[in-house]
Amino acid sequence: MGLATTTGAKTKTVEVTFSLDTSIYASGDVLADTQLIAGAMRMRDLTGVMSGFTLMDEDDQGIELDVVILSENVSIGTENAAVSVTDANARQILGIINVASTDWKDLGGVRVATVRNVNLPVKPASQTQDLYVALIARGTPTHTVSGIRGRFHFFQD
Repeated sequence: MGLATTTGAKTKTVEVTFSLDTSIYASGDVLADTQLIAGAMRMRDLTGVMSGFTLMDEDDQGIELDVVILSENVSIGTENAAVSVTDANARQILGIINVASTDWKDLGGVRVATVRNVNLPVKPASQTQDLYVALIARGTPTHTVSGIRGRFHFFQD
């Protein structure tokens, strides 16, 4: 009697439209405070791996920034002000991934950055399938309210 096997991994891509402040940012400011990556995991409390992500800067800024992945809906500070994370909130950070200004490809009126091979183990917020993401500016952009969009890619357990 043969054994049943499963080949291939479960994968998922989740889209996020970031809510941004429309005034000029300073380097080190919270670009987008914590936002939902809804249903990133296959089932509640199951883990996975973030394989990578793609960001679309529809405001054509293309600045260096940090992408902060969190396991709970906690703040990293006030948008358009310096990052200010409490010790308790920092414990929810799963990883921080830098997007360099050279990662952005200029496509005319939009810039796109794809970060591959992130391979970040992730666990969702308790009793959910959800993760959270925040952005930190490492330049001085001015954005529209929804000028950055992202697609986050996962391997799911």
